[in-house]
Amino acid sequence: MAYVPLGGSEETHVIFEGSVPDQLASLGTSEQRELLTKLRNIAAADAPPDSYVYENIGNVDIIRFSGAGRAYSKIITYIPEGNTQYHVVYVLYVDEDHEYDRGELGKFSYRAQQKLDAITDLESVENVESYLEDHDSLTASDLDDLLSE
Repeated sequence: MAYVPLGGSEETHVIFEGSVPDQLASLGTSEQRELLTKLRNIAAADAPPDSYVYENIGNVDIIRFSGAGRAYSKIITYIPEGNTQYHVVYVLYVDEDHEYDRGELGKFSYRAQQKLDAITDLESVENVESYLEDHDSLTASDLDDLLSE
């Protein structure tokens, strides 16, 4: 049985990769709140999340969340192909003072490409939903819950 797209807005999910939760914990309270608020606003918006990209370096999409704070990410929109239901924002690294090691950007770019390849290989809504669940993705509502804690 095939899904029939109903039209309208796709749902945006946020996935924190690897050490990002530890990086969040190391941020000050205001920086944590700024980043989570920015991600919640992106996830809740009608516009696709790639419209919030501040800068691109290689495969990395950079989201600015404070004066100097940056979230190095990979944004994938309109998946699965042919029956678009979702957008995904992978947060690969969080930098509160924009003093990243330039050598690390190559690693982030490679990881971003891996994320892109993995999720664009998924061909059905069920596969995407399973992937999102397996990777503990967060919706705007989940981010609201984190902000209210």
